[in-house]
Amino acid sequence: MAKEVLSIKISKSWQPGLTPQALYDVTRRSWKLNRSRIATIDTVLCIAENEVKEVYTVNEWVESMDEGRFEFVGRPASEEIRQHWMSMELSGLLNKNGHLRYISLD
Repeated sequence: MAKEVLSIKISKSWQPGLTPQALYDVTRRSWKLNRSRIATIDTVLCIAENEVKEVYTVNEWVESMDEGRFEFVGRPASEEIRQHWMSMELSGLLNKNGHLRYISLD
């Protein structure tokens, strides 16, 4: 099964000076996602101000306390993975209408 990356745009929650823990918390929680599709996601990109602010490796997806939503439990990705995504042009990472985009890594 092909792996996918999920990009999450956190514009409303973003503010300069967020601690690493606060950035993780606003990125990880309470997203309306397809249950079967998230099984293929092991990397999440946190995007704000038109740049990747952080990259996370997903350990597991769990149901959120908000009905019908999910959140991930994870950690910052390895430096190699972070450098790859944080230097990438964002035009292909964001969708026009929402805050989430699945990126297939076939």
